[in-house]
Amino acid sequence: MSNQDELRKPILPGAAGSDYERYLRTDELLALQKHPAQLLHPDELTFQVVHQSSELLLKGAAFELERALTHIAEGDLLNAARLIRRSNMEIDYPIALLHILETITPYDYHLIRAGLGHGSGLDSPGFLALLHIGPRLGQAFYVQLERAHLGIDELYRHHQEHFALHDVAERLLDFDERVHIFRFHHLKLAQRIIGGGVVGTMGTPVEVLHQRMEHLFYKELWDVRNQITAKATEAMRRSGTRTLY
Repeated sequence: MSNQDELRKPILPGAAGSDYERYLRTDELLALQKHPAQLLHPDELTFQVVHQSSELLLKGAAFELERALTHIAEGDLLNAARLIRRSNMEIDYPIALLHILETITPYDYHLIRAGLGHGSGLDSPGFLALLHIGPRLGQAFYVQLERAHLGIDELYRHHQEHFALHDVAERLLDFDERVHIFRFHHLKLAQRIIGGGVVGTMGTPVEVLHQRMEHLFYKELWDVRNQITAKATEAMRRSGTRTLY
């Protein structure tokens, strides 16, 4: 046997034909979707693949946020910001995947819906994990802010002196924004497929999705923009400078 053939021979445990398949457990992963003969509609495979892919990505995002939380608590702010940034990138894809589901027409969706039982996106383990970690990240951030004897306005005013803490603040804002955007796109998907004035599979009115969309994790980080703009506007008014808005 040549060296090349030897390198192609699987050495990891398992029955699959390559170490790639064995490491990623692709046999199991690709068996998690319905067999074509079991599909209620051909689009059901798309429905399952999109949701399962989203759950994997959201699991990864929540895992990185848990790591970031530990770093914030330890004062390792640069690594915390790096991991929150990675998590945010992972969340971008489930947001984009929602648009694939928009290609399923309403009548076809209701054929798929018949097999969902009481299943609802509101039960998503991945998204619920984000909702759980969000407040804890905020608490850890405010502990570090207090240790630095800073208010949020001061942090933004002197951001160059407190780059690492400011970077964490901005990455948290990115995370909050993505959760908000995810909820918005999920709402629009529901309105587009089943309508805006109906009840979903869990008996939850679609309108509830709109109400939950208004929730923000870090309202203070959003509000400080209003305060900064108000101060800048007042300063320009006193100096006689015209504003652009």
